[in-house]
Amino acid sequence: SSTIDAVSPFILAELIGAPRVTGRTVEGYAVVFNHESKVLFDKANKRFFIEIIENGAITEELLRSCDIKALLEHNRQRMLARYTRGIGSLSLEIDSYGLKYKFEAPNTADGDYAIEMITRGDINGSSFEFYTNEKNVTYSKRDGIVIRKVHKIDLITDVSPITSSMLRTVTSVPV
Repeated sequence: SSTIDAVSPFILAELIGAPRVTGRTVEGYAVVFNHESKVLFDKANKRFFIEIIENGAITEELLRSCDIKALLEHNRQRMLARYTRGIGSLSLEIDSYGLKYKFEAPNTADGDYAIEMITRGDINGSSFEFYTNEKNVTYSKRDGIVIRKVHKIDLITDVSPITSSMLRTVTSVPV
């Protein structure tokens, strides 16, 4: 297991692999590898930046070491599913595109709400919360904006269907 120094959590989202519903199954991509985020703001360092999560930053070993919850809008009181060290009601899969999540929406008010809002398109993004040590990140500048490349993630705490996406939109979507 990795030792994590004092780091701030960063949340990254994507519209490209927006959540989809089939029956009560919800799936989407919480992470899209090698894709630029919209311009984000780092409150701790008081600067704007664009973030890129590199392919390889997330491993099966990392996933098996984490307790990852599927939450509505990153709200810990609105849990939809859980992946605890490789098992649970939340399925996670790493492929060349990113980190895919899948779960059966629970028969609860939050599960029903998630299905309705995703089906209507009101919830049209996915996100994840992660922590990493600064030694796992490199910085560069392009056109005056900081580019933050994450090479390795130390901890993932949640994946979340969300209403406000942070990745730039492109036209191709994996099926």
